[in-house]
Amino acid sequence: MDEKETGIAHLLQFPARLDAIPGAMAFAAMALTQAGLAPGLVARAELILEELLRNSILHGYGGDSPHAVWVGVRGQVLCYEDAAPPFNPLTEGPPPPDLSLPPEELIAGGVGLLLIRQLGSAVSYRHGEGRNRIEITLQ
Repeated sequence: MDEKETGIAHLLQFPARLDAIPGAMAFAAMALTQAGLAPGLVARAELILEELLRNSILHGYGGDSPHAVWVGVRGQVLCYEDAAPPFNPLTEGPPPPDLSLPPEELIAGGVGLLLIRQLGSAVSYRHGEGRNRIEITLQ
């Protein structure tokens, strides 16, 4: 795939493996920095991307696998795709945790999805051609 096919200026495919996460995050940080994003927004994008990668690998693919994930940057937009079963992080998954509870009473799960939903200024999801695609605008 190239920019004409995707509309994404910087796009790389990574193996769906936990050991590929640092490389994917470094690529996204470099591309977002080149696009002129402030360090705080780049750090936010890295948190979001790590959560997306871990969720795809661990939950979507069931662990390290021969499948792929795609990370892209278009200006101030972080784009992420996987070919795991359809999953919309904006509407599916566990409910957000009740952060008013003391830490020992919090139920595991849902915090990462909360990060994905709230750290971007706009988040969109679509499924097509066998892929989940999430775009997060960072402002």
